[in-house]
Amino acid sequence: MNQPVEKFHSERRAFIIIPNAGLILGEINQPFSHREILTNSGFMQEQINFILENYPRGYFLNNNLVIYQADDRQDSQTWELKKENYSFVKKYYPDLKNIFHITPQTQIFLGVTRGKKGEIWPTINEVSSDFFE
Repeated sequence: MNQPVEKFHSERRAFIIIPNAGLILGEINQPFSHREILTNSGFMQEQINFILENYPRGYFLNNNLVIYQADDRQDSQTWELKKENYSFVKKYYPDLKNIFHITPQTQIFLGVTRGKKGEIWPTINEVSSDFFE
């Protein structure tokens, strides 16, 4: 991983929402991917693949909340939060709001445009800070 991307991954706070189970937060100042966080949490590869494809995940950095989902083994152009998972995010949004101190000035994005490995991927689908309230 190049230095700017490693810095980005270390500074952002990653999270994964597991519906009907809870919220998994990545450690502060750790550059772990969501896949690595789930592996370190004891999930099996088949479970990890299912979670990444079907459940919301994202990160918080510089007052930006970015939420998406996608099978990271596929070459899709965008990783977007599926509408059927809005309700799961809404359920855990109060926790995200408290943990990350989300305010009306926080920018919220419901996806990223996938770039090359080693690049910081652009955010897409901005919504208002009260979208999940």
